[in-house]
Amino acid sequence: MRYSYSSRLIREIKRIGKISLNHKECFLGQQIKPGDIIEIKMPREEIDGEPVLGNLSVVYEDEELLVINKPPFCVTHPTKSHQLDTLANYVSYYWRDRGISAKIRFVNRLDRDTTGIVAIAKNKYVHHYVQKEVNAGKVRKVYHAFVHGKLPHAEGVINLPIGQPYHDSIHRVVMVDGKPSVTHYKVLEEFKDASLIELILETGRTHQIRVHLKHLGNPIIGDPLYHGDVIDEGHFEMSHQALHAQSLELSLPKTKGLCFQAEYNDELKKLHQRLIDNK
Repeated sequence: MRYSYSSRLIREIKRIGKISLNHKECFLGQQIKPGDIIEIKMPREEIDGEPVLGNLSVVYEDEELLVINKPPFCVTHPTKSHQLDTLANYVSYYWRDRGISAKIRFVNRLDRDTTGIVAIAKNKYVHHYVQKEVNAGKVRKVYHAFVHGKLPHAEGVINLPIGQPYHDSIHRVVMVDGKPSVTHYKVLEEFKDASLIELILETGRTHQIRVHLKHLGNPIIGDPLYHGDVIDEGHFEMSHQALHAQSLELSLPKTKGLCFQAEYNDELKKLHQRLIDNK
């Protein structure tokens, strides 16, 4: 079986980790035979974030991965304006409190106002392994979005390039010389003046879902940047965009075929119920 350890990681393991054969320290060149037990101890790492106590909703955890249901208004990792109130800070505290020594390596990231699944690898090898799975198209991310209006078809593919209209622009737009961007969508429910849709990304551009849905004429409810021509959002009563990372399917070195799901937060649940009641 091939585990695809990078040469750099192997060097680090040799230098500050440990490799053993049948519970005895060994060298890389030693011969092995069927039934031998090879154990690899990863180099010890220090937590690289500032620990801050915060609200963490843990969906799953093992020795390889931590999976969180991220709340709204939470930046993934520190920025100039958010240095002590990020997911990285809260995970650092959580790990320190449980005696876990590891750098924080995010498998995926979400915008500040997007809720749902965020996964964090507990060592360099797991992170490298999952990124290879992502590049090979073996990791499946599913999003749910409540959008304005009704979509033109029950399901479809939005294949439109996305780019920056000008340097340092926060906004992204559909533009001819943008990067290839593909979003698959499926309508789950239709309401009086809104829809609940499922989205699967084939590419991962900045704000891809938000830009594609705005271009389609169905911006996400509560989206502060890409609300399109929708002016009155008062009756939806959302304090953040109604975009949720619903599930993440991946495999880990030790565990194959994992699927994590995150339930809606209270605000999304209430929005869903109001839309149902107003059908």
